Amino acid sequence: MDPIPCLGCGIFFKPRNKLQGYCSHPDCQRARKALWQRQKLANDPEYAQGQKLSNSKWLATRPNYWKNYRSQNSEKTARNRVLQRIRNRAKARTDKGLDTSRHVGIAKMDARKPLINGLSGEFWLVPMIAKMDAVKIFIAAIPGDPG
Repeated sequence: MDPIPCLGCGIFFKPRNKLQGYCSHPDCQRARKALWQRQKLANDPEYAQGQKLSNSKWLATRPNYWKNYRSQNSEKTARNRVLQRIRNRAKARTDKGLDTSRHVGIAKMDARKPLINGLSGEFWLVPMIAKMDAVKIFIAAIPGDPG
């Protein structure tokens, strides 16, 4: 059988059969299994219910898991809170019947002009058009006349 590119890493490998798309590297196998589980959760309600029950049982045996996680990962917690606020805002607009792409999408360049002098600190830059990871940025105001 001819070598094919792995769907996980893109490196060519010799598959054992026609259906194999991922090489044997642990990261690629992890990606394969995660994809399978996402598809299974989306298409099999019985499996999804079993996973939900299993997760709630696991969480019941570790009552302080989320509290400990949030205290140990404060940066991730802050990021998740920002992203959840954005999701809530988008959901509220959708529930009101507003088109979120028109209202949340691209801002005018001068939309924040009055706040430029007071806009300093760390922010999460969250792309609203393409599905990408958020990027943490630092904005420092330069003193002077904004124009």
